[in-house]
Amino acid sequence: MEHYYLIAARCLLATVFAVAFLGKARSARRRQAFRTTVRNLISRRAAGPLAGLILCCEAAIAVLLVPPVTARAGFALAAGLLSVFIAGVFRAIRNGIFAECGCFGDHSAVLGYPIIVRNGLLLAVAVPGLVLAPGAVAVAPALAAAIAGVLVAIVYVRYLDIAMARVLAWLKPRLVPESREPG
Repeated sequence: MEHYYLIAARCLLATVFAVAFLGKARSARRRQAFRTTVRNLISRRAAGPLAGLILCCEAAIAVLLVPPVTARAGFALAAGLLSVFIAGVFRAIRNGIFAECGCFGDHSAVLGYPIIVRNGLLLAVAVPGLVLAPGAVAVAPALAAAIAGVLVAIVYVRYLDIAMARVLAWLKPRLVPESREPG
């Protein structure tokens, strides 16, 4: 059963990081927007190289997670990069930096707690890959697990920010009390 989890996890993370890479690398405008986000978080001089390094890591994760032989390295790189992302967003929140993440190119969200939750969930998928070794599996269940991983990734990339915003809005205490009519 753990092999099917690994297949689904590899597909989920590879798809998410491939979408993230392609979303930023697809055009000069998107790369520049991502560099601007990085510049808002760190020094100007380091922004270009760091943005390039992040793009390289995202592409490497997507590639490393595909073959089982390199999946462990892909999981390790994903866990490391996600940890850096979580720390960076915490730093931005703590310092009052208002910026878009540029995570998926045009499909972006403001740096905040929903992004921390999103990256924490992805980290929770990546960490078991460091522990569980991939092995030989039957083709049909492996294909089903791979399809499930890709489908979850698509839903995750498209709808998680919206869902998190709604949950946080629901949990947020009301600032203005509702008026009640006497009666």
